[in-house]
Amino acid sequence: MTHPASKLFRAIELRTIYEQTKHDLFRQPSMDLGGGDGYLSSILFDKKFTYNIDNGEAQDLDIARRTKRYEKILVESAENMSLKDGSLNLIFSNSVIEHIPDNEAVLQEVSRTLKKGGSFVFTSPSHNFKHYLWLSNYLNGLGLSLLGNLYLEKRNKMLNHYHTYSHIDWTKKLKKHGLVVKKYKYYISKETCMLWDKIALEVRIRNIFAKNSHKKVFLKYRSRIEKAVASDTVSGSKGASLFIYAVKK
Repeated sequence: MTHPASKLFRAIELRTIYEQTKHDLFRQPSMDLGGGDGYLSSILFDKKFTYNIDNGEAQDLDIARRTKRYEKILVESAENMSLKDGSLNLIFSNSVIEHIPDNEAVLQEVSRTLKKGGSFVFTSPSHNFKHYLWLSNYLNGLGLSLLGNLYLEKRNKMLNHYHTYSHIDWTKKLKKHGLVVKKYKYYISKETCMLWDKIALEVRIRNIFAKNSHKKVFLKYRSRIEKAVASDTVSGSKGASLFIYAVKK
């Protein structure tokens, strides 16, 4: 994880997940939905997930196999999983389900494979995310709201964000599939999300003229990144991302 924008975002995200799950039991059998190389999950949890279900698009599953971070890796779609009904006690997914077009199919499969009382823990960008982008806010401040809106839609499309909901919308969607939200937490403030977007843009522009510019950008923003990671807070439902802990009825 060398990109400075990723370091900023993921550090706060991982801290949030840890704080919200550190007192909960990690129950097997378990599944990391879209776990990729398994690096982030290995940081968060002491125990190994039973399964990693991933479509392999990121082409990093060889790392997961080599490091043996999962008991079994299944290369398949989250919209149509091969696991048996009621076979899992825990499903975890970190910033994955917003990228899958058929959201309802994923939630149906999550519900189907969870045992009664099983947990579904996930993170996803919230409904606020696209409104917290640095360039769109900058353009809006100049009275160029048309360009600002074009940028936020383009940026969301580049990130393959099909689903960015509030906790209220997630609660409704999950309830349809027999999943009850027990806890939620917003994270990443507007200020920090704007910093993330600004850093990402600067890296992209600098890379046009010189490779590996992310190192110089990181040094430029290092103090701001460290400050945000150490002290970023969100009040109420104003965060750019959202943690949700749900249980199957």
